[in-house]
Amino acid sequence: MGDTIVFMSAYETTRYSKSKLLFKQKQQFDTLLEKHHLNYVLMGDKLISSKGKLRLSTEYNYVHQSTSFSFNPINEKQDIEDFEEIIESTGFCMKLLHAQSVLADLSYFNIDSLICMESFLVHIGENFFQIDPVIFSMNRVLIVTFEVIDFKTGIPFKRDDVFGKMGNYNLLTVNEYQYFGDESTTSSNDKISEIIYNNISGFFSEMIGKRFEAQEYSFIHSTLVLSNEIDNLTEYFCNLIGTRELASPLENISTTENYEYYPQDGASIIKNYNPDDIDIPLYNGIMLESIKLYVYLFQIINADITLDMNKVVRNDLYLENLFFAPQVPIETHNLLSYIYKTKSYQYHKEATRLKISYMTIENESKKNRNAVLLNILLYIVSLLGAVGTLETLESKLNIPFKCSFIVVILVFPILGVIWGIVEWRRKF
Repeated sequence: MGDTIVFMSAYETTRYSKSKLLFKQKQQFDTLLEKHHLNYVLMGDKLISSKGKLRLSTEYNYVHQSTSFSFNPINEKQDIEDFEEIIESTGFCMKLLHAQSVLADLSYFNIDSLICMESFLVHIGENFFQIDPVIFSMNRVLIVTFEVIDFKTGIPFKRDDVFGKMGNYNLLTVNEYQYFGDESTTSSNDKISEIIYNNISGFFSEMIGKRFEAQEYSFIHSTLVLSNEIDNLTEYFCNLIGTRELASPLENISTTENYEYYPQDGASIIKNYNPDDIDIPLYNGIMLESIKLYVYLFQIINADITLDMNKVVRNDLYLENLFFAPQVPIETHNLLSYIYKTKSYQYHKEATRLKISYMTIENESKKNRNAVLLNILLYIVSLLGAVGTLETLESKLNIPFKCSFIVVILVFPILGVIWGIVEWRRKF
């Protein structure tokens, strides 16, 4: 087997719109699957398809680091043979779940769901390409991965087909796309990953009766290259990303002899693997790359929060905890340590620190303004109260109202000026 190129993106919806209609009729699940060109959805231990539901049982062998999987129909009246074709197509799910069990701490990096979406054709420029997507959700972040195949030749992209922006199919805009079996094409101005994200987002929105629909989202891209034919990693990375020099030094974070894994911002390379047994480096690479994308995306979203300082602080503490708390194997720990030292992570970390400092000053300023307004209000109330007592002084002590009023009017402004000077000196 030759090179394998996997384009990856992480999406998280940051704002939803709420439907004004309280009651909307939900469509049947099998109808939604067909409408959105999905074969099945695996959520937790339940696989839901148009043919019915299956329960997934897993057993992990810690000695041999292997995972066994089995399916059984939830409806006892159904036969497992009815799901044979679907079970055969769950290979990527099982391999990815196994990679998760080997590399991840499920308390921090947990795959929520896996989605099997049909392949489709895209028209970009003058060429047609087949897109084979693999989609899953980790910590509620949608991870979109896909392989690009030249539809004319039937050959997947090689290592030299993805250089720079023109070779980065995470960034190229699609003219139109079409699912196999559909009679017509759909015009589009989206990127491939956006087409997939919008389709999955629409599916989940319709599943709950369109009570909530995604309005805004944040995303980040990366390219995973598996090849044994790359001699000069630095030169290849620069050509792949489209830069003159690397932002971070090269570092092999792999701890096994099965492969070497070199991460960078925006891309990663896996080499020196057995081409006849690519599943381990491929799915381990997808899992590690997903963790990298998740950390970067979480940090970017947190840096964009402008109103809730407490949320920014909580998220920042959570992010810091990711690097020190998870009980992960050395390979994943090496990746997290590498991410923590990168310039992009440190840049966003410093930006978050500055934002927290700024928001703290803003909150203090708001508190001071509120205190000033409260003091002014108390000052006015005191003035009115003093004026109200003048009649009592006139009736009880025979002090003329006019004289008392003049004294009050003279004294209160003087006290107000003194208070203002004290406040000004305290602040400046």
